[in-house]
Amino acid sequence: MTSAQMRDLEQASFKRGITVDDLMQRAGAAVAEAASALGRPVLVLVGPGNNGGDGVAAAQALHESGLEASLYTFKRDREEPFAGTVFSADEDPARDILRSVCSSSGVFVDALLGTGQNRPPDEDLSSILTVVNESRGTATLRIAVDVPTGIDADSGEVLGICFEADRTICMAAAKLGVVSYPGAAHAGEVTVANIGIPEDLLEEIRVSTPEPSDISGLLPVRDPDSNKGSSGRLELIAGSRDFSGAPVMCSMAAYRAGAGLVEIATPRSVHHIVAAHVVEPVFRPLAEVDGSVGSDALDSVEDAFSKAKACVVGPGLGLTDATVSFMRGLLALIKKREIPCLIDADGLNALAKIDRWWELGTNNLVLTPHPGEMSRLAGRSIREIQQDRLSTAREHAEKWNATVVLKGAGTVIASPAGEAVINSTGGPNLATAGTGDVLSGVIGALLVQGLSPFHASVCGVYLHGRAGDLLRAEIGDIGTLASDLIDALPEARLSILEQAEVTT
Repeated sequence: MTSAQMRDLEQASFKRGITVDDLMQRAGAAVAEAASALGRPVLVLVGPGNNGGDGVAAAQALHESGLEASLYTFKRDREEPFAGTVFSADEDPARDILRSVCSSSGVFVDALLGTGQNRPPDEDLSSILTVVNESRGTATLRIAVDVPTGIDADSGEVLGICFEADRTICMAAAKLGVVSYPGAAHAGEVTVANIGIPEDLLEEIRVSTPEPSDISGLLPVRDPDSNKGSSGRLELIAGSRDFSGAPVMCSMAAYRAGAGLVEIATPRSVHHIVAAHVVEPVFRPLAEVDGSVGSDALDSVEDAFSKAKACVVGPGLGLTDATVSFMRGLLALIKKREIPCLIDADGLNALAKIDRWWELGTNNLVLTPHPGEMSRLAGRSIREIQQDRLSTAREHAEKWNATVVLKGAGTVIASPAGEAVINSTGGPNLATAGTGDVLSGVIGALLVQGLSPFHASVCGVYLHGRAGDLLRAEIGDIGTLASDLIDALPEARLSILEQAEVTT
């Protein structure tokens, strides 16, 4: 949730008789429990606001448990209800005291600003963060309360120097800044503490980050008497003379994710190239213009739609006047046939060239842009999009009446109805050619198995990222191929189901 939503939640809770002190004591107890796990001395950095109050409560709880704890205060001009040692930044301009306390502490707790930050740390605060970060070799554990200092609580933007956390404990719900990149890279493991905010208030505004138990409930299950027809037929419109690999990867990913049958509709001159690399799909050669699909192919595609349960269009399609004309006609077919359709890659780039294209479509669309494609579709700079990925995805999902999957670190999935999810799986090993084609195939497979556009997207993105995580654990951040990802999908599915069983 956003910082403004958190403030609204607190105000609504106060009206139900919950006090500020109630929330602080519960927050402090959660932080103290985490900080005491190692049994080492704890340094708690506290700032002027309620986040600092959480830190004071944590320090007092640690002190009462018999663990050595110290407070280092910043712009906090009040007498603290703390029986242990208190140091003030105002009395330590050279930060020598802070360096000394850091050297004798095994756990650092950042309760300086929390959700109340949207500008770079000032010179005094920067000097504190510099010392703490330089001393992190002495700390076995570094905990941030709600949001690491120096991270925008809503966008995840790094505002300058920031506290480098091993773990961030969010109160009531994860804050957007610690699940959105680049902030997530500085937050470490993110956990949520229950501080007594009524659950019905939380449900009204929370943006979810799915867990394995959420995804396992969405994953399709095959009946014993299933056949390829009941498992769903996917129409894949992909490929061009210059990009013949995309339909290969997309189709095989769809099969690995559970599609019963995949038909590849590709330009006639490309058909034999793709067929030489995959034997499982069936083929529909399409009329073409200079190696790319053209509008003369629409009659054949309409026939294909009479048999398919869903469509994926765009991977490797190429961008020409002919493909733009084809996409304009395809939108009319999608609306006429009411078939769920995922549009990716050059399909999206073609949409960007069609004036008010969204007025031609239906609510069965899934759009999967990376930031560059989103920039072309939305008419905004990549920087603007990346600064507020959640709002961008939500705004355009509503405007375009489509499920939007804004790809990238912390992929955002937004529905036309305002639902939104920030995905937590996947890593830098997925930053390689072809992984987007794999994702399109996975989501397409889930569409033909009966999931809604939004749920297919949420589940598909999570499964795709989980496959990446399994590969990353084996070979590291570099070296994953898109084809590796395809082969890892069944194992990823099983791991999600197994992890869900453990946690439920």
